[in-house]
Amino acid sequence: MLCSVDDRTSLIDQLARDMFESRRDGTHDYRWDECSGYRVIYREFAGVVADSIDADRHGRCLLCTSNDRDGLTQVVAQALWDSRWEEGDLPWERADQWQVKYAELTTAAFEALKARTI
Repeated sequence: MLCSVDDRTSLIDQLARDMFESRRDGTHDYRWDECSGYRVIYREFAGVVADSIDADRHGRCLLCTSNDRDGLTQVVAQALWDSRWEEGDLPWERADQWQVKYAELTTAAFEALKARTI
């Protein structure tokens, strides 16, 4: 889990890959080692997830201690969306289909973090 790892950089790299792989749902067949542009984006996403739940930033690991996983998922999904936002883009409140996709991406990140053995 994020709150008990010493090598955050390696964790972020693995989390980025896990998040990328979760999107290989038949809509594309890109491979992690072939997509440097996606690697950059997903590393940024992994960093946003880590920052959004990090014990050092929040006083406790929000993933470990949250009583409202759905609410946390929505907060982190919006943080992911906002991390990609540029002037003129669709605001989160109107990004209906993307809200679902980003929530799925957040859920994949949480599952990857929970599955890690420390």
